[in-house]
Amino acid sequence: MARARMQYFEDIQVGDTRESEEPYELTADEIVEFCKKWDPLPFHVDPQAAAATPVGKLFTSAVHSVAIAIRLGHQLQRQPTATVMGLGWDEVRFHVPACAGDRLRLRGEIIEVRPSESKPQLGIIRSLLTLTNQRGDPVISFKAAALVQRRSQDG
Repeated sequence: MARARMQYFEDIQVGDTRESEEPYELTADEIVEFCKKWDPLPFHVDPQAAAATPVGKLFTSAVHSVAIAIRLGHQLQRQPTATVMGLGWDEVRFHVPACAGDRLRLRGEIIEVRPSESKPQLGIIRSLLTLTNQRGDPVISFKAAALVQRRSQDG
């Protein structure tokens, strides 16, 4: 079996854009299960309580939406990337709630690439990630930074 080619810092360019291939369908059961454990507000775990909100139906926690975006982010990598670690998220925004029955997709765009000043063998990549529903409405968006290995100059 052939091994996938590794993607390094030098292979990544500003403007590179990808979208998750398969939509992620969010179910009411998943919302209730996740939110009972991590964000047990009544409108996340009780359809009747959710119906009384301005949303009008069961919707999930923002934390759950972020987790779904991270999972879908793995679909954006067509080949393994030499990521060392994440550096953080900026400008996290929650636009519209993700509701039971929504089909979610993630779009990622590289917005910055720069060599690390303190670690010349590494580079910093910044991406804008946007989770959207089936209508194309943004659910969440955030900018993520990661440290990525540079290709060895020795070969």
